[in-house]
Amino acid sequence: MRTTRRTFARWLGTGLLTGMGGVRCGLSGTGGRPVTFQMGLRTALAPGEAQVGRFTTDTGWQVELTVARMLLGPIYLFENPSPLQGSRPGRLWRGMGELLLPTAHAHETFFSGGRVLGEWDREVVFDLLAGEGAPLVLGRSPGIAGTVRSFSLLLQPASAGGPGAAAALEGHSVVLEGMASREGHTVAFRAGLDFPPPLEMQRVEFVPSEVALDDEGVFFVEPKPHAWFSGTHFDRLEAPEGGGPVLAAPESQVYRALFINLRRHTAFTSAWVPEVKEGMGMAAHKER
Repeated sequence: MRTTRRTFARWLGTGLLTGMGGVRCGLSGTGGRPVTFQMGLRTALAPGEAQVGRFTTDTGWQVELTVARMLLGPIYLFENPSPLQGSRPGRLWRGMGELLLPTAHAHETFFSGGRVLGEWDREVVFDLLAGEGAPLVLGRSPGIAGTVRSFSLLLQPASAGGPGAAAALEGHSVVLEGMASREGHTVAFRAGLDFPPPLEMQRVEFVPSEVALDDEGVFFVEPKPHAWFSGTHFDRLEAPEGGGPVLAAPESQVYRALFINLRRHTAFTSAWVPEVKEGMGMAAHKER
């Protein structure tokens, strides 16, 4: 059976309604209590770095991004741990899922996150480098108090966000530009990535988390651009004859690595800030 956006929303809506049933139970003394929290986005710093968008890849390239924008959402927060994380609970959950869930159906493995504790049901364009990595607070959302142990999101085609998104993203889902250097060799590069339907090609699922969801704070989803460039080989890009940035075309090794890595559970992380006061600045989160 082909997965559609409508059925995807229906599965998650069912999970949210189930979770809201827990809220009603919470009012009678059992289950989670209702909370109102804020959802936000901010860029994770690479280990050992103090500037967003600067990192060294596992292939030895020193990268500094000059442009990094993406269109993502909706975002769903789950109570069950990711079956992909290395913890003992995660391994146990993965083993249980393999016994109970047929792996051929992507939507069933996706929804094994269990009860939905919170969500942001809209798309958003996020500039990862704006304000030197300043956080973007999206707005308030109802939820259920509890520990978020995994979350999922969608990478959207630029057309999903309307004309404004299409202009900011130059018709792509993700736009990345920067400089990569290694052993005296420097490559100026540009990549415009696309994540069109079907949903299986857009989902980032089972992202590990360990955040206690409560009132008034902000749940931050944090893109990790340093993880996206794992395994990239910039010396395999063909420089244009007239000079200028090298385009990482869809058939290039760099594009293929980015396309795969952006949909891995390691491409994002999360954090919780108990309260954000008006006018208070927050630095980009340094990955633990």
